[in-house]
Amino acid sequence: MPRRDAILIFEVGAPLSLPLIPSDTKRSLHRVNAQASIHPDLPSDSTTLPLAIVGRDIVAEAIPSTQQANSEAVPDWKALLLAWGEQSQEYIIAISHMRIVLYVSRAARKPFSLQPGSILDENWEEEILRFWMIEMVDIGTTAAFRLIQFRPRTSFYAKSTELFPAIQTNSSLFQAQLKTAAVAALSQSNTLLLGETGSGKEVLARAIHAVSSRKNGPFIAVNMACLPRELIASELFGYTDGAFTGAKRGGHVGKFEAASTGTLFLDEIGEMPLDLQVMLLRVLEERSVMRLGSHDEKPLDVRIIAATNRKLDEEVRAGRFRADLYYRLNVLQICIPPLRDRKEDIAPLAQGFLKQLQDHYAAGPTELSGDAVGTLLQHTWPGNVRELRNAMERAFLLAFYEKVITAGHLPIEWRPSSTPPQNDAFTKEHSLLRDAERQTIQQAITEAQTLSAAAKKLGCARSTLYRKMRELGINHFN
Repeated sequence: MPRRDAILIFEVGAPLSLPLIPSDTKRSLHRVNAQASIHPDLPSDSTTLPLAIVGRDIVAEAIPSTQQANSEAVPDWKALLLAWGEQSQEYIIAISHMRIVLYVSRAARKPFSLQPGSILDENWEEEILRFWMIEMVDIGTTAAFRLIQFRPRTSFYAKSTELFPAIQTNSSLFQAQLKTAAVAALSQSNTLLLGETGSGKEVLARAIHAVSSRKNGPFIAVNMACLPRELIASELFGYTDGAFTGAKRGGHVGKFEAASTGTLFLDEIGEMPLDLQVMLLRVLEERSVMRLGSHDEKPLDVRIIAATNRKLDEEVRAGRFRADLYYRLNVLQICIPPLRDRKEDIAPLAQGFLKQLQDHYAAGPTELSGDAVGTLLQHTWPGNVRELRNAMERAFLLAFYEKVITAGHLPIEWRPSSTPPQNDAFTKEHSLLRDAERQTIQQAITEAQTLSAAAKKLGCARSTLYRKMRELGINHFN
C-alpha cells in the first residue's frame, strides 16, 4: 500500500509501457476483482488507459531495473490500478463530464454509495462539501475525465449539532451522542438508537437519513410493536402471488425492497419475536431478501437504523433477544438521554413548540410566564419530548385568547401544591349537618315501635334507613 506521502503519477491518454512486473506481483494483481471497481466504458487495452494511476511505492517495489527488463513485455495497467484502489485507504473517484462515475476506490464505495456507472446529481458537490473536502487532481484541460479525492472534514465533529436542524439541544449529554450520529450519517453501517418512549428516536433517525448520502432515497419506518406476529415476515420481506391463504394477487413488496437505496427504520426492534429474529439476521448478513413463497433472492441496497426503549443487553442475557442479531445491529450505538436529564432543553423546546402552534393557528399566546417555565422544569417527564409537545398544545388551546401561558394552563397535578387546601368553614358546616342528621334518625327510632315505622316517619325506605344508620354509626339496639 502506498505511503501517506507517496506521489501519484497521472497519465491521460498516453500509451505507457514499463518493464516486466515480477510474477509474485502479478499473482497479487490477479486476485483483484476487476468487475466491481471500474466502469465498462474504459478501454480494456492493456497498453493504453485514459486514466492510469500508479503509486510510486508500488512501482518501486514491483518494477526491476530497466536494463534487466524485457522491453517487449507490457504490464496490465487496469489490474495495477485496481490493485492500488483495493489497498489504498484514500477516497478517490473518476467521473466523466456527464457526471458518470467511471472508477471508485474501495474506501470510497460505502461512504458515497457509488458504483461504476452511477450518475451524480447536478448539485452533488454542494452536498458533499458539508462533510468532505474535495480536491480536484489536475490532469490537463483536454482530459475527458476528472479525478477527485475526498478528505473528511476534521472540524465537523465540533459542529455536529448543526448537521441536524430538526434537533435542538443545549445538553452536553445529547451533544456527545450527536457526534456519533454525525459519524453514522457519513457511514453505511447499521445503527442502534436507544432511548425511552417519546425521547425522539425516529426524529433522530430521519435526521441522520436527511444528511446522509442516501437522502434522495426513501425513508421507510416500521414499528415492530404495531405489527401482528403473523404479518411481520410478510411486511418486512414481502410475498409472492399465492404464498399463503389471503395473499394479495400479484404479491406484495416488502419494506426491505421498498427502502432500496434509502434507509429502513426498524422501531421497537426489541418487540420482535425470537423466531423471526433469525430471518432478520439472515437478511442483514446476506444483504439479500427472499419473498415468502419465492426461491429467488434479491440483492439489497439499504441502510438499517434500529431503535428500542428496552435495554437490549439485558434482553440478550435474559434470552429474549438473540445475541448475534444484537451485535449485528449494534455497530454504532446512540443513547438519547431522557428529558428529565436535559433540563436545559425544556424551556427552548417548549418555546419551539409554542412557535409551531402559533404558526399553525395564526393566533394564540406568544409567551410562557415564569411560573409556567418553573412548573415545566419541576415535572419528571415520563413521556419525554412527546409529553412536552402534548402539554404545550393543551396549554396553548386553553390560553388561546390570552397572550401568555401561565402555570394555571398546565395540568393541576404538575403544580407544586397539587392537593387543594381544605376549606375550614366547609368542613365545619359538613360536620354540623351530619350531627343533625344523626339526631333526627335517633329521635325517629326512639319514638317508633319498629324500624319500618321509623322509616315511614322519616319518609324514606327501610333499606335507606339501614344505610344511613351504618354511615352514621347508629345502633338501633341503643
